[in-house]
Amino acid sequence: MNTTEPPSGHSLASRVNHEWSRLTRTERKVARYLVAAAPQDVMLAAAGDIARRTGTSDATVVRTARRLGYAGLPDLKNSLGAHLGAGGAPQISTRLEISQASKDLADASSAVVDDARERIRRFGAGLDVARLTEALRLIVSAGEVFCYGWGSNELSARYLALKLNRAGKRSRACGTTGFTLADELLTLTPQHAAVVFAPGRALPDLRLLIAHAKAMGIGVVLVTERLDQEIVDMVDVVLSDESSPGGLTAEPLCAMLLADMLVLAAMSVGKEPAVDTYALLTRLRQEIVPDA
Repeated sequence: MNTTEPPSGHSLASRVNHEWSRLTRTERKVARYLVAAAPQDVMLAAAGDIARRTGTSDATVVRTARRLGYAGLPDLKNSLGAHLGAGGAPQISTRLEISQASKDLADASSAVVDDARERIRRFGAGLDVARLTEALRLIVSAGEVFCYGWGSNELSARYLALKLNRAGKRSRACGTTGFTLADELLTLTPQHAAVVFAPGRALPDLRLLIAHAKAMGIGVVLVTERLDQEIVDMVDVVLSDESSPGGLTAEPLCAMLLADMLVLAAMSVGKEPAVDTYALLTRLRQEIVPDA
């Protein structure tokens, strides 16, 4: 066991790594949360808030902060604030620090699950039913839905298109960037609706897509975590995504939950097409694998 004191100014994750073997089971719950949660959330939380989120007690939260070398919870928060003010570490560094603080696969797995739980909790708390309703209206009234996303967000676009097609709503997905995106845009008509997954980066391709869609009279739903107001003002509906508190869960996680919500709502509006499509899907699957 390492008995040396962590150097002054060490990151929270480094302190957790240093003290992990000395922490009790309940203290580890608090330490794991402190590392996985967004620094802003920890800084705004009282000891009781952290205790509720970790299933522990106020005393355990304060004791954990002291075990990690802080004078108390306020000192821990001040340290996080200073780290943010200095620019903070990128998410990849956070992942590395948490992986070093995890002693086995069970610890690493718990950290990812905790990150996902907190992310989904925030996502659910921020849901805007009125905006979801408007997005559903655009999707249901369209002849075809154009689902777009690039990089890992292409997964969300393909998932939504797949589920909408199965629900009887004609859809297609696109993850093209660069010159070939222009060829995809040629096929758009005023009968389309567009659902665009773009959590945090406004590529020139995104600006082109939205500008072209608006020129064609196409309704645009934007699923985003944060984008320039200029982009947000160009679309019809903005649905809020939620970032990963500790950088441990995949970018499309909450976007896929939004896709499931929209598909389920679309099925409730158009029951007959959904039933007919699922019946055809079942028959086609049986043709492919007769004994399935």
